[in-house]
Amino acid sequence: MSKIACVDVYPTSIGMKDKFTIGTGFVGDAESAGDHVFVKITTDDGFVGWGEQRALPSWSYETTESITSTIRNYIAPLLLGKNPLNRNAIQTAMHQTLKPAVSNGHPFAKAAVNIALCDISGQMLGVPIHVLFGGKRHDTVPLSYALSIDTPEIMALKAEALAPCSCFKVKVAGVPSEDEDRLRAIRDAAPHAKLWIDANQSYTPSNALDLLNRIKDIDTIYCMEQPVASRDWFGMKRVRDGSQFPIAIDEGCFSHYDLGKIVQLECADAVVLKLCKSGGLTECLKSADVAEAYAIEMLGSGLTEAGVGFIASVHLFSTIDLVLPAELNAPVFLETMVAEGIEINAHEVTVPDAPGLGVTVDEDYIKANPLKYEV
Repeated sequence: MSKIACVDVYPTSIGMKDKFTIGTGFVGDAESAGDHVFVKITTDDGFVGWGEQRALPSWSYETTESITSTIRNYIAPLLLGKNPLNRNAIQTAMHQTLKPAVSNGHPFAKAAVNIALCDISGQMLGVPIHVLFGGKRHDTVPLSYALSIDTPEIMALKAEALAPCSCFKVKVAGVPSEDEDRLRAIRDAAPHAKLWIDANQSYTPSNALDLLNRIKDIDTIYCMEQPVASRDWFGMKRVRDGSQFPIAIDEGCFSHYDLGKIVQLECADAVVLKLCKSGGLTECLKSADVAEAYAIEMLGSGLTEAGVGFIASVHLFSTIDLVLPAELNAPVFLETMVAEGIEINAHEVTVPDAPGLGVTVDEDYIKANPLKYEV
């Protein structure tokens, strides 16, 4: 019986090839690098699994330092000597050691570990990750791409450059008149693409309703995501009650427990599924089950993770029915995916069928680009 013998954690710097700004602020650009944390789990008989998570404190509370120290000092001791296939018991132990406060506790750290456990489980069983969750429903996963906050002209040019992408997640900044100009410019540049507005908490309820009233004639808009602060579920309800477009919740929903409350409050039409905030594939699928049971539409997204986190999301999203192409934007923004074997054609990702993640991780790049900091 395989047992986990080693857990390695690699805080890694990955360069970006374009500027990325969202409603909560700057994410990165070609002059700076993003913070990623990779996890490598090795068994005593030689199986290896990889996990990854992007650290973005402006989006959620976990930092590179906290993710790294949490895995090294709290989660790794729980894993050593355990059979990687016993993921439920390991997940329970993680939750008992790192308690959720109200919603979810240290989900980014748990997500990186859970992805690695699923990868190594697939390697041991000789099956791709999607088989662990019932098997894929779709052979490919279509992609949406994020348009970073910029002038209307530049955002329109970037939409044109990515054609024929069928859906754009449009980042907006919280000023109705300016965001209206952005949306109209993108609509004119890509008239056949659906527009998925993402405010990243930058609006008040009143201003969000102002924007939605201004753009009510733009028939390519599908939904607006997280218009108000993550904690403001009643503000979400106010926007939803006054909107002609579906309202999606993202930062305000970190677990299937959260989603159960959101259903009762009737404050969202759709939920954005992300491995990072759920705590990994296993927990994210629970949110998908709740959403399906209560007719909450599902959107798939990520946090600009590199190839490991990217392809893990692809495996999970292939098993469920999303209402829009998944917004996994690493191919547009990162200088490297740090993995080989990812197939993207015409803005669609082929779902791997090789064991585990089904890609080859560039361990040399990870080790050659360490993040250095003091804890």
